[in-house]
Amino acid sequence: MIAKVYQGAVEVKQVLADAAAIPRSYEARVAKALPFPGQFYGGQFKRNDFTYGVALFQHGYLDPAAESFKQVIAAQPQNAEAYYNLGTLYLRKNDFAQARNYLEQTVKLRPEYPEAWNNLGMVAAQQNQPDEAVRHFQQSLALRPDYVTALLNLGNIDRRQGNTEEASRLLNRAAELEPENAEANYSLGMLYARENNLARAMELLRKSVALRPDYPDAINNLGVLYVRQGKNGEAEQQFTACIRIAPNFDQAYLNLARLYMLEQEKEKARGILQTLLKLQPDHKLAQQALGMLN
Repeated sequence: MIAKVYQGAVEVKQVLADAAAIPRSYEARVAKALPFPGQFYGGQFKRNDFTYGVALFQHGYLDPAAESFKQVIAAQPQNAEAYYNLGTLYLRKNDFAQARNYLEQTVKLRPEYPEAWNNLGMVAAQQNQPDEAVRHFQQSLALRPDYVTALLNLGNIDRRQGNTEEASRLLNRAAELEPENAEANYSLGMLYARENNLARAMELLRKSVALRPDYPDAINNLGVLYVRQGKNGEAEQQFTACIRIAPNFDQAYLNLARLYMLEQEKEKARGILQTLLKLQPDHKLAQQALGMLN
């Protein structure tokens, strides 16, 4: 059981002092918890594993959070929220099998749970099962028609599949509900880019970046739109900014290398690809592109 959580650098002497001060009995816990002497009539102190799990999850301690939620399920097998949080946690960890298992348990216990259906859709989308993902997102929206996250998820599937009319309806509705939502502006911008309305697409991607300056997809694709307009200098600035903001975002390196190759700047292209391969040595596309330069 957790007594104290540390974040960042910790002095050994501090850990030793804290360990020595852990209460060993109920009376010691009461004495440590209450700010003054007296009789406490509130019943024995109990840990709330669900609250611990939520706090740990919010601060990025995923494995301890999972253990807390499992403690809740062991004591309360019908607790849908604990199953939902576990499923969402495993989705965050990209453990899709576990995520699916816990989220399916969630909707069995509480069928009218739009967030759980949405997250099941995200699991299916990650596992390349678009038809199943669509069904789950539709179920989420049937329960909550103005659920922006599900509108975006379903709209983006339609956008990628070329169902532009339905994608436009869903994404415009999301942007109408949350006009300052960076992802809504980005997704709608990418739909306009697909329809070759570059002016509107660039307007929306710029707004998305203004709303979320560290949004690598939006910055990178803004660069792609500049390339499509023949504005290579502006495109280079966007790809370079994207690499600076998100060093592990591979598409910006690949796009910048392609831009340099278009401009016959082979040494610059080689340098960018080599930088990416230092970070991701097994990157197949970067290896292939570098091979074409040699």
